[in-house]
Amino acid sequence: MRYDQFVLPLSAILCATGMVASAQSAKDDLHDQLESAYNTWRLHMIRGNYDGWRATTSAYRQVKVRNLVVSDRKKFPDAIFQQMLAAPPLAPLRYIGAIRKGNTAAATYYGKIDLGIGGNPTENALVLLFTFEKGKWKYDQCRFFNLAHIPKVKDRLQKGDKTVLDEQDGFQPTGTIPPIPPLCPHPKYLAKVYVDCQGRKANITINGISHHEFEDARMAEVVSGGMKDQNNTITMTFDDLPDKELGKTVVQVFLIPELPGNLPGKAFSYVVEKDQKPVNGTSTFSITPELIKAITEHNQATDSTQPAKPQKK
Repeated sequence: MRYDQFVLPLSAILCATGMVASAQSAKDDLHDQLESAYNTWRLHMIRGNYDGWRATTSAYRQVKVRNLVVSDRKKFPDAIFQQMLAAPPLAPLRYIGAIRKGNTAAATYYGKIDLGIGGNPTENALVLLFTFEKGKWKYDQCRFFNLAHIPKVKDRLQKGDKTVLDEQDGFQPTGTIPPIPPLCPHPKYLAKVYVDCQGRKANITINGISHHEFEDARMAEVVSGGMKDQNNTITMTFDDLPDKELGKTVVQVFLIPELPGNLPGKAFSYVVEKDQKPVNGTSTFSITPELIKAITEHNQATDSTQPAKPQKK
């Protein structure tokens, strides 16, 4: 065999080996960078360091958190560090893998996630989300998965099966960084939006400021900027989820009383029965003097001002 015949195949092998090593190194680098970003962010949370929190939190999340704090009439930034749930440490958890998509990334961990609320936590999944901004990874938010409802996924995570991250909804990054929302005003009236959207994804925007995304969920969220006396707008879009059973769809906005014992007041309601399809669009509604009176005077609160009770399915 000539020398050149020997060198060419060997060069190909070395190049291929180098490509594999380079790909593995990139994955390891991503893991290290994301974990370092989260641990630094967590340290600032523990110490109550606002400047450090800003430096390690995504630009979108900074405004989102500020708007929620202000809209709940809490003191900003103090309320950031007074949350009931603590940022969980990663040391006791098993790292499963990370996925990067554009300037977003998701890192998944498995184990007993300590949220600082006591008790004996069970083994579940924690997905940390990040955005790449100005040459650095910034922590954005986390997703907590109760694996009791998806035992097959739990079994695969226990075995360290990274392929589940590509297959199971919720373990991937979004791929796009959302636009930074405007700073909301201090609310005249505190408000929450309640959504029940079994089998559907619902995107809700209130007054062009407060954006909410619900997926096959039944929950309520604080409305950024609250409600105004004059016209308020709500924009709703719905999409059916594949392989999900459809149920009744409910979207309601409630004024939240600030005095203990008073009842919320229903400012807006949109209900679609199980066999009907919700309509996308924008509606306008006003806060009436009667509604304000109902939530400020307990004796005048009626059944119509109480939040709809979720129906058992």
